[in-house]
Amino acid sequence: MRISNISPAACIPKNISDCLKNPAIMSRWWPEPSSKKTDSSFIYREYEYKLAEPYTDGAEIQISKGARKFKTKIIAISFEKDSCAVKWETSFRSSLNPFNRVDEYFEAVNMKNNMQNVLNSMVTFAGKTENVYGFPIERTTFTDTILFATRFFTETYPSVETIYGHINELKNRIKAAGAMEKDFPMLNVNQKDSTGYESMIAICVNKQIQNDKNFFFSRMVPMKDRFLKTTATGGNLTIQKAHEAIQNYMRDRFLSQPAIPFEILVTDRNTETDTSKWKTIIFYPSM
Repeated sequence: MRISNISPAACIPKNISDCLKNPAIMSRWWPEPSSKKTDSSFIYREYEYKLAEPYTDGAEIQISKGARKFKTKIIAISFEKDSCAVKWETSFRSSLNPFNRVDEYFEAVNMKNNMQNVLNSMVTFAGKTENVYGFPIERTTFTDTILFATRFFTETYPSVETIYGHINELKNRIKAAGAMEKDFPMLNVNQKDSTGYESMIAICVNKQIQNDKNFFFSRMVPMKDRFLKTTATGGNLTIQKAHEAIQNYMRDRFLSQPAIPFEILVTDRNTETDTSKWKTIIFYPSM
């Protein structure tokens, strides 16, 4: 008898594999959260599920009930850049006794239904980037492409006062040029080497502004659906974790970074001193 289940997933195969090989992650998506039996086995509707062998694109799962044990395999097959199909199947030799075959048939139907429920729970979990990477990550297009910007260098990571001092200078020059701001300030801080940090601040504007010493006009290429975006609420540590989340997302998908990432400073950090309330939107260009 053969049992086969399949379900679409809004993620790459590696995310499925990661959900299977780590018991701590399995306990988060398992359909019965309180049914963990040991560090590597879980219970669902009287059947025990145990990781037997992890694969790069799935895993071998042993299902058992009493003395009966079934060797099953979960395989994720990639479709497009952020989707795959997950197949879970097993087979076992049925009895020659017709009465036993009837019992085995109903057991197979029961197992198939249970496996589908477990599978659905896993792919739903894996399809949400916040579950896999810690932050919700989406593909988007950055439409405001006309920028007025400035660069400056500091020996240490720039303070809030330093950042907003340069932001205010930008705002004053934009106003003096008769232009209008279109969004919150954008920030990129790059540690050049042991000597210090180079920072760039930009504000989207409605028209071109003349260059003036350290202040310059720039135009961003509007790459459709090529920007990765996430939102962080918290201080610098949370923001750094959000950067790492996008970097891990890109590494898993073999994406390159054709230009610098940037942060949108939604919260005015100069007036809001509680860092837990800072809202920052992070964009990464990707290819």
